Amino acid sequence: MNVAFMHLAVQQGVDKINSLQADMLLPQEIDIELNKSMFKFVNLKYGKNNKFNTGFEESQKRIDDLRSLLREVFIPTTYKEQLLSNIWVDTVAFPADYMYYINSRSTIALNDCNPISFDIEATADVSYFNFDLNFLTTNNTAFIDSIFMRTDPADVTTANYLNIPIFQLPSQFVFPQDIEELRLWIIDPDNWPVGFQIYWENFGSISHTGEFIVVVDTMLYPQYNHDGSVTNAYTSTNLITSIVALDSTNNIVTVGGGVELINYANLAALNNTGTRVTTAATKRIKTENKFSQLDDIFTMLEDPFNTTKHTSPLFTVRRNNMDLYTSDIFIIEEVKLTYLKLPTDISLSLGINCELPDHTHREIVDMTISSILEGISDPRYKSHEVESGKNE
Repeated sequence: MNVAFMHLAVQQGVDKINSLQADMLLPQEIDIELNKSMFKFVNLKYGKNNKFNTGFEESQKRIDDLRSLLREVFIPTTYKEQLLSNIWVDTVAFPADYMYYINSRSTIALNDCNPISFDIEATADVSYFNFDLNFLTTNNTAFIDSIFMRTDPADVTTANYLNIPIFQLPSQFVFPQDIEELRLWIIDPDNWPVGFQIYWENFGSISHTGEFIVVVDTMLYPQYNHDGSVTNAYTSTNLITSIVALDSTNNIVTVGGGVELINYANLAALNNTGTRVTTAATKRIKTENKFSQLDDIFTMLEDPFNTTKHTSPLFTVRRNNMDLYTSDIFIIEEVKLTYLKLPTDISLSLGINCELPDHTHREIVDMTISSILEGISDPRYKSHEVESGKNE
């Protein structure tokens, strides 16, 4: 089913049981209910909280139900710290669309089981700026038109003035009901403007709760200087000092009585610790990682039978990162992560269809009808729940 057909099926299903309620449902409300049911569906199929008590990959149907969400990525490690005298920790960040862990394998460098030497190779700074959802609104009454990088937030008369567009918001988003859909649109890699990567709340070890993180490609935009210390070929002074939100008349919007902009002092860079590299490796192997709870990791590391080994490296999960533990005889260079991604929200106004396989759509529609009937306390909710369960 496409999104329009799913909407129609929900309306018909509710109308069949409670016609008055079907007439009152707005498209945005049906979107919300469909997305709730879709996430509930994924949770049920991934775990064992279903009538067959089978989780993901425990039956062919479970594999088929969630196959469109399965992803594999290769992620280089970043050095974190030396934890104990003979234990080192490297880390990798989960992808922005990560939802559930399936498995992971590490590429490991060895020196014939002898201690392996390494150097820490510094990585480039990450130049970025951040803003919250209020930045996208004009006095909390409408969405802004566009976001620009500027030499000066107010002065547009200087000889070296720069006004570089980052992105323009699509006109189909309606304030305020589409704020979540707009957030998802902005962080979708398919919508990233050239030279920018946009994330929500986390990028690697950078974290800003409730805010977008916009990473700037400074090779493409040498005018952008995060620390004010670098000059460039365009002028003897640093150029980009501000990020501004503009309305449809190209005026800087105001929110809460003040100019809403990310000024120079808010631009930042993260100097990563770097990556461990070695020229002493005699061979490289790939092996599956072994999960440890955070409260067990020290006990396991100090137990010779359960400590981290090149044949089964231990890892823990910390916020949006996997921390991987190595001994003095091996280095983890890269992690192959297999995971289930967050499903993209269904949206009638944006024409976004359910990305789960077609055979799951009827079950999601039935779950949505049941949720709506339960919400209005319809006495026929239980009987519909029983009938819809037969589609499992």
